[in-house]
Amino acid sequence: MGILITFEGIDGSGKSTIAAEIARRIAEEEGPPFAGRHFLFTAEPTEGEEGRLIREKLKRATRTTGDQGQRAKEAEQLEELFLFMADHARHMAGTVIPALERGMVVISDRYSDSRVAYQGATLRGIIPRPLEWVRELHRPWSVVPERTVLFSIDPSLAVERCLSRQEGSSSERRKAPEKFEREEFLGEVARNFELMARSEPERFVVIDASRGKAEILEETLAALAKILSGTKK
Repeated sequence: MGILITFEGIDGSGKSTIAAEIARRIAEEEGPPFAGRHFLFTAEPTEGEEGRLIREKLKRATRTTGDQGQRAKEAEQLEELFLFMADHARHMAGTVIPALERGMVVISDRYSDSRVAYQGATLRGIIPRPLEWVRELHRPWSVVPERTVLFSIDPSLAVERCLSRQEGSSSERRKAPEKFEREEFLGEVARNFELMARSEPERFVVIDASRGKAEILEETLAALAKILSGTKK
């Protein structure tokens, strides 16, 4: 059986950039603990049908914020959660579990913890104890990661990075930030991630993502080396 490692953090934490760089470095690494191992880098939301629907829905939500009644908004948040869960289920069945059964190291940029942190924030005031509720929805059927690397960053800096990313894009007109890129919301999500990390210290590895890319990359590679050195190939 392989090993599942997940990368988590709020939007703007830089985890996707680090994941891409690690994939490149591992492909070039000849020595232990990466030698002789087969890696699969993947992400959620996926590029499948459910992932496409999620992205369209988030863009729609940005344009229609404030135009709906309270009940309609609550229904939208629940629909969003279940879309993410459907995407997660297909990702597990079609990608994660087959790779683990082949003995691969699976590194996923976002996984079920993002649902707990993000939807735990969007469902506050709609569902009692939303973090626990979302976690329990996943518990009977989702594969729990062996380790989760949490890229921790101040939400204000994360928003600055999101805005810089927009300014550096080829789009002529800067779009309004998605709800997942707003500072107040990201602050609540960051607190949810912190709560999870404190409740499962044996699974979470917390990395300060406010530093430069090179420093974060080296610390993440060292964390991966430590995780893999304790597992069988």
